[in-house]
Amino acid sequence: MAVTAPRFLARTPAGPAKAEVGIAAPSDFPTAFVKPGLHVDYAGPAVHIGDRGIVIGHLFRRGLPSERVLELTQTELTRIFQSDGASLLSEFWGGYVAFLPISGGKVRIIRDPSGTIPAYWRDTSEGIIVASELGRAPFTSNEDLRIDAEALTVHLWTPHFAGRRTCIDGVSEILPGEALDLNGHGPLTVTLWSPWDHVPASRRGITADPALLYDTIVDVVTTWGNCFQSVLLGLSGGLDSSIVAAALASANCHVSGFTMYSPDDDSDERAYARMAADACGISITSVDYDRERLDITRPIATHVARPFLAHYAQAIANVRERAARECRIDAYFSGNGGDNVFCMMRSVTPIVDRLATRASPRGVLRTIDDIAVLTGADWLSIARRVLRRITNKTRYPPPKGDGSLLIADRLAQAIEDVPRHPWYEVPHNASPASAAHVAMVRRALGNDGLHSRTTHPPSISPLLSQPVMELCLGLPSWLWIEGGADRAVARHAFRDALPPALLDRRSKGGPGAFVHRTYLRHETEVLDRLRDGPLSDLGILGLPPKPRIVTDGITAQRMLTLVAADAWMRHWTGG
Repeated sequence: MAVTAPRFLARTPAGPAKAEVGIAAPSDFPTAFVKPGLHVDYAGPAVHIGDRGIVIGHLFRRGLPSERVLELTQTELTRIFQSDGASLLSEFWGGYVAFLPISGGKVRIIRDPSGTIPAYWRDTSEGIIVASELGRAPFTSNEDLRIDAEALTVHLWTPHFAGRRTCIDGVSEILPGEALDLNGHGPLTVTLWSPWDHVPASRRGITADPALLYDTIVDVVTTWGNCFQSVLLGLSGGLDSSIVAAALASANCHVSGFTMYSPDDDSDERAYARMAADACGISITSVDYDRERLDITRPIATHVARPFLAHYAQAIANVRERAARECRIDAYFSGNGGDNVFCMMRSVTPIVDRLATRASPRGVLRTIDDIAVLTGADWLSIARRVLRRITNKTRYPPPKGDGSLLIADRLAQAIEDVPRHPWYEVPHNASPASAAHVAMVRRALGNDGLHSRTTHPPSISPLLSQPVMELCLGLPSWLWIEGGADRAVARHAFRDALPPALLDRRSKGGPGAFVHRTYLRHETEVLDRLRDGPLSDLGILGLPPKPRIVTDGITAQRMLTLVAADAWMRHWTGG
């Protein structure tokens, strides 16, 4: 029997005068948890919170080593109930959504900070419905759901800008680290964890401990790996997936890998991917991107409330599915989020950050030299940029996005009207570098997986695990570029575990050439669909009269991004 991801469908009464929700368990949810005011159908691992609550997914006790939780102690149960569930986030970590009663007769639904399991909710006449993915009532295309044009516009500008608000009107999301409280009088969102809780108010005197980062990463990756018999790891040839491969060597599971390549010189990473696989004792399969003929008419994922925008991910999904048909795969692992958590920054922001701490001239000069080595910029250019940043009255630069081919007035209005993700609310004493790091982490979370949780194994991004995020958020930006290398602390941490040729490289290829060829192959169809499809009907696109990719600075990737959103819209609107 194929292993599938943890999933759930939960219902609560619409109000205090309503009867308890009575529903028949769907056939693909073998287990139900039923208590007054709550009915949860679920599949996959679960941990009971006494006889009153339940954690769906994987839960681990903090420590070095961490320990998987199959049963909570009486002391732990007491602290969970006394803290209204907050101790789940301080004493444990994992990939879960928890349901438990709290004070005031409320039901609290908690999503862990990694966001491993999605949690969408909708207020209906039958009550509040919460689900781990869309695709069944009341989250289907037959439920009179409408596209939220404003949220979709800002999503096309920069993904997940709108936070809890999804691109489907009336469907909201419980964000990672947040809870949804329900008591029959309307839902209330409560923040239990924020990255800002782990950013130090003062950065002076903080030093990096690569050994601690190594131990923490190996611990969380090993702990995740031990939950499964067989893991398929995507190896890109870069630092992040190689670190996951090295850490998986300590896990009690069978690990196989795959790497995607394009025959172009700047897109072929097979040598580095094999180098990582050989160093970690992993068998690896190489797959040509061009073998995977993409279907631009098909959404990359249909079970999500926002469109996936990277069309090349369809090729990765195809490879995963093929591998799962050929042998047992219990989980898909990746290095996703590593760039973000490890603060991959190529700007003068670390210099500005260090000046703000009144660091010694020697320290500031060392960071300037690191930026020069990292970016190839000369000192004069760097000094000018630093001066502009220091004299800029805007302490925290506004969010950046790609507004190409979006009508400027519609985009500006949407940015103004749509509530921003709460992590954009920067504390008054935070540095611009910390704001940039938190923004990176925000962009990494919210990936709901390429596959339906009903039919496929879970997708695990272990570098986004709570202990790793918290440790990395506590380090000043200049430590991450020390020696003129990005993600310097992580490179140093795994110096003895990975080949120097892999750790010391400063650039990496990607699927850009494949994306360009895919666009050219489908250019006429892409343009026809965009001009005559539901995305165009929203009145937010400003397409040129004919394709002028090079002269207008519009990339093939951007065109495929828009057609991916168009395909997702057609699924939800029946277009």
